[in-house]
Amino acid sequence: MTMKPNELSRRILGAAIEVHREIGPGHDESAYERALSRELNLRGLPHELQRALPVTYKGVRLDCGYRLDVIVADSVLVELKSVECLLPIHQAQVLTYLRLGGWHLGLLLNFNEALLRDGIKRLVLGFDDDANIARERNSAQQSKTQKQDIGKPSRSFWSGDASADKLTEAVIGAAIEVHRYMGPGLLRTTYEACLCHELALRKIDFERKKPLALRYKEYHIGQTSEVEFVIGGMLALKILSVEKPKPVHEAQLISQLKLGRWPFGLLFNFNVPNLPDGIHRLINPKFDQP
Repeated sequence: MTMKPNELSRRILGAAIEVHREIGPGHDESAYERALSRELNLRGLPHELQRALPVTYKGVRLDCGYRLDVIVADSVLVELKSVECLLPIHQAQVLTYLRLGGWHLGLLLNFNEALLRDGIKRLVLGFDDDANIARERNSAQQSKTQKQDIGKPSRSFWSGDASADKLTEAVIGAAIEVHRYMGPGLLRTTYEACLCHELALRKIDFERKKPLALRYKEYHIGQTSEVEFVIGGMLALKILSVEKPKPVHEAQLISQLKLGRWPFGLLFNFNVPNLPDGIHRLINPKFDQP
């Protein structure tokens, strides 16, 4: 007999609480994974460990696939942590897995708590139980139906350099296509991999994970930074998937523009219903001379 998701999640949580009661907090995640697998077996709950979850974009399987900690009865995803505290990125990780795998219910469990009940997050595709943040698939569908344009940026968005503006428009078009196809709410690494594929399809020249030697007043200090994308040798990209970008994100990209001596940069935050609302264009201050 097939159990309903709520009953199944109740039984999974019972198994997890038993594991925590027996071995306590403070161990590696792999230890909890093996112990939980044993307890699920004892309770007759079919499950699979470390299932591969590929990422497919426009029919092509990308090399940014993930592995799931535990999937129970092919319907409930269980992600195990043993950390000081759960962070928003951990919840975003589970929501990404649910979207990519087509499941609806996920359990995020942090075993590094005195009482396991304090480390339980129940996530349903489309909602964070605590913040009640709507992320249903209809928002992704809504983004797919938007016009294929870049909105109406202010005049200051454009540089006046015809070649740079043409390249900027082409890259924004590629990013909007990725967002239209995948929707919001996924992990940053997923968008990076999809954007690589879309840029290649459009024959837009780019470099990926370009290393930068750190300099201080032209003195090389023996460390490197890394730029996510460099487009056409003049445009650096930074990819985010966050609730709201922080000033430090723009500051990081500007510092990379200075180090790489690139005139322009684009910051994309894919975690918005309408991608044009998540686009910021930055200029290297050394090139922004009157």
